[in-house]
Order: sequence, then structure tokens, then C-alpha cells
Amino acid sequence: MIKLIEIDHEDTTLSTFILFVQTAQAVLKYIDAYLYRKTRLSISKLIVLKALSSTSVGMMPSEIARWTSTERHNITALVSRMKRDGLVTTERNSNDKRLVNIKLTNKGREASNQAMLVAKEIVDQVMLSITEGDAALLKEELRTLRQNAYHGLEHVTKHSQLQPE
Repeated sequence: MIKLIEIDHEDTTLSTFILFVQTAQAVLKYIDAYLYRKTRLSISKLIVLKALSSTSVGMMPSEIARWTSTERHNITALVSRMKRDGLVTTERNSNDKRLVNIKLTNKGREASNQAMLVAKEIVDQVMLSITEGDAALLKEELRTLRQNAYHGLEHVTKHSQLQPE
């Protein structure tokens, strides 16, 4: 069993934030390990499959990058691997050859459906002792944290563009 190290700090907000980051990292490690063992998919591939399954017309890499909060070049590399695995297809826009549309294949749809069953197992394990009411409260708090982080990121991005290098 993994021995967890508790970091208590006199500043409750700081120790809560550290616990939040540790929890997020632990959950991501658990998802990646369990999901890959059961489906041979990474969480990144699952998220892209899920995004693509929400539309029948496909998506451009920039849309997937926005949807997943990932850099476009990372999506391009990921899509290349997914194409090699037969999970997606790509086609160039007939009007503008620079634009690429990505679509889910039948194999990709099946992989997504299988992986979502495994994801449900992970959610059930991680949320095991969380009541429905506590989950609703946590959801609202996490939305607030996410929004605050995005505002901070926008601020940093805006000010870094103004600074000469």
C-alpha cells in the first residue's frame, strides 16, 4: 500500500490547495494506469474520442485543442497516433488544404464506448464515499476553481505578450 504523506500548513487555504493538486495528480495516474491496462487507451485519447463522438461532422485540431485545453501541436501528434491505430480518419478541406477535419472511425467509436465503461468503474472507485449532495457541492467548488485558474491563465498570457523578451 502507498504511504500517503500529509502536508499540514498553518495556512488552511495553502494546505487545501496542495491537497487538491496531489489529488488531481493521483486521480490522473490512477486513470491512466487502469484505463490503459483495460483498454490500451490513454486518458488523452479517451478525451479526444469523447469529443469526436459528440459530433457527426468531425472536428478540426484547433477545436479539439480548445475542447481539451491542450496545445494544438500536442493534439496533432496525438491524432497522428490515433490515426495509425485506426481510431480516427483525417481529411483535408477541399477549399483550404491547410484545414484538416478529424472524424471517428467505427473502431474509434467502439473503443470510446468500451473505455467509457472502464471510466465509469474509475469514477465509482474515486467517488466511492462521496454522497450525491457532497458531489453537487464539490462540482460547484471545482467549477469555481477552474474558472479562477482560467482567469489567472488569461492574465498571465495577456501580460506575457506585452513584455519584451
